[in-house]
Amino acid sequence: MSSPVLLVPRFMSLAVCFACAALAMPASAEPVEMIPGATVQATRSALETERSNSAFIGRIRADYAYGLGITGKGVTIATLDTGISTDHREFSQAGKLLRGFNAVNGSSDVTDRSGHGSHSAGILAAARDGRGMSGVAYDAMLLPIKVFPDRGSGSTAALDIGLRYAIGKASIVNMSLGASSVYDSRAMQQAVKGGLLIVASAGNDGSPSVGWPARFAREVWANNQIIAVGAVDASNKMAAFSNRAGDVAAWYLVAPGVGIYSSYRNDQYATMSGTSMAAPVVSGAAALLMQMWPSLRADQVATILLVTATDLGAPGIDPIYGRGLLNVEKAMQPVGTLTTTTFNGKTVSVLAGLTQPSSATSKIWSLATSGQLRVVGRDDFERDFGIDLGATVARPTSLSLDRAIGDMDRRIEVAEQVLADGSELSLAYENRRPQMGLSFADAPRRRLAALSLQRQGGGGMETAFALGGFAGAYFGAAALKPSPSMSLAEVSALSNPYLSLLPATSHAGFAQEFHGVKLKFGVIDSGSDNLLVASPDSYLPASVAPRAKAGVFELSKSFDGAAVSFSLSQTRESNAYLGSYSSGMLGLANRASTNSAQFAGALMLTPKLALAGQAAYGITPGGRIIDSLITEVTATRTNAFSLALVGADRFREGDRVSISVAQPMRTYAGSLALDVLAANQAREHTVFSMVPTGRETRAELNYRSPAGRLATVGMMFMLRRAPNNIADAPMDKLAALRYTARF
Repeated sequence: MSSPVLLVPRFMSLAVCFACAALAMPASAEPVEMIPGATVQATRSALETERSNSAFIGRIRADYAYGLGITGKGVTIATLDTGISTDHREFSQAGKLLRGFNAVNGSSDVTDRSGHGSHSAGILAAARDGRGMSGVAYDAMLLPIKVFPDRGSGSTAALDIGLRYAIGKASIVNMSLGASSVYDSRAMQQAVKGGLLIVASAGNDGSPSVGWPARFAREVWANNQIIAVGAVDASNKMAAFSNRAGDVAAWYLVAPGVGIYSSYRNDQYATMSGTSMAAPVVSGAAALLMQMWPSLRADQVATILLVTATDLGAPGIDPIYGRGLLNVEKAMQPVGTLTTTTFNGKTVSVLAGLTQPSSATSKIWSLATSGQLRVVGRDDFERDFGIDLGATVARPTSLSLDRAIGDMDRRIEVAEQVLADGSELSLAYENRRPQMGLSFADAPRRRLAALSLQRQGGGGMETAFALGGFAGAYFGAAALKPSPSMSLAEVSALSNPYLSLLPATSHAGFAQEFHGVKLKFGVIDSGSDNLLVASPDSYLPASVAPRAKAGVFELSKSFDGAAVSFSLSQTRESNAYLGSYSSGMLGLANRASTNSAQFAGALMLTPKLALAGQAAYGITPGGRIIDSLITEVTATRTNAFSLALVGADRFREGDRVSISVAQPMRTYAGSLALDVLAANQAREHTVFSMVPTGRETRAELNYRSPAGRLATVGMMFMLRRAPNNIADAPMDKLAALRYTARF
């Protein structure tokens, strides 16, 4: 039985005839501009002409690779065809053409007398030089292997000889040819075992299935190393002549193959159509991937090109377009989950989770926005990608109208009552607007936001219990009473910052007075266990929700018209660090213990006007961090200051007014170490200061007043310079007016 006849795809004869009538003039007519003292450079118009002549490059989004400096350099593509015009200007660069091989007669004569091989080679790797056109992998090297005689049809015997010759000399074999029927596949199998990626034309018969040798792609031995390529027109519609995917759909791509302008014989150019033109587009794309990631195997390159194709036709893999249109941009991007390794070797997802810095840890945000938090991540094919972890860092929370109005509501709707046994009970209600997704009737609108109960016992003993926003008011500056009628509890700037790292707290306290000095002991707990004050906005699972507990010891003394206090506290956070939390790879720690001291004082300037202030300092011991890219944090030192002028009954009986200036908690010493996977499997260890770029200064004016028996009016104005201690952050400005009436 005779071997099948090897054919240059028959549609080519029509294309060549068309091309012969439209051969371009020798490219020596391309204009150049001579610049004194410089080398000759192609004019801009010439570059634009070259690009417009290579429109197929834009259609497969290859510019994305060029923007990364990827041009196919260092990759060798063997082209099994009618030969190549070795003297064509598109292949004249040093090293572009390797010594060729004539598989028909065993010589090194690869002269192309047909033009077909030169045309497909130009699509592969024609130079980008401002002349004619350019190939997909324009810096790749070409190994021309002539498998067709100068006249007549070729044979599969010559094809097999040429294919075996390419083993070990090239990474990719482009086969813009077809056989009339199935033939002995042993040479193809040897090429696959030799690590070659084979890209073959699907055929130009308009058939519902792929022709040979591209049809071998479906065989088990092909190991996903053979890609069958069909042709689409400028509208990405299947060319009438192109064989469809059929039962080779899983290994079938389409690429531009109609009206393709490329190099031709005798230093000329021609426009041709066929799957012979589409195949080298895919081969060139494969060369781009191989330059970018030299360690990729042929089957991995093929799989990447297949799974990243742009879907055409019926959704998914279909018998017409197979996988779809070649998409270089998508192929150069991660496939699957990006992972990296921590210093202890654990594999973690790079972009999973989120880090929410606090004002004390806002330096992380500054590092993120300046691009200093970078890591090498690997996709499902072990390809390395430089990843900016800044995408996983949320901007520190800014002041919102909802938050401000919520604070006003707590100040406005405070009910204070002295019980029969002398205990003091305070209740604060919060009005909330309906949330998205809830009807007005179902949305929580008025709820108990805070509760405080203080009971006086005999012998100067006192017990206290509180929930919600009143929890910190029993300690520090907010608890001072320079006179019996002056309360500082509603001035948020006077709260101990270390006792308010997390909201929704509760406390239990005990106090005993000795010779005018009051000793207080207390325990504070936070989290969302307390259903009475649980925030309806809470969205974190209980296992990862930030929580804190604190123990407090305080000494305070009241004088005639003045009061001072000194407190020591230890705050233990879980799933948080100084108010920040992370579910991603930039966690500072999942536990932190902060020791702090606060000095506070208040002085009555007039019977209804007090000046109060506080200064707080804290230290959070450092340590090693497991399963995070931040591997170590040194001891972090923080501070906070505030000063407030508080008045009562200033404009009418029962009103309260306060003006405060504060520096919220800020880190002034400390550093973190980032240990990440860098290039070439090396690890990079970098130490960053935790001191933020700015210093927040907050000024706040608050006023509330009864407006009749059942109504209250409140006003707030706030300015934040360098909010969250970020130097270049725009100033926060907020003004709010609230009127509340009960019916």
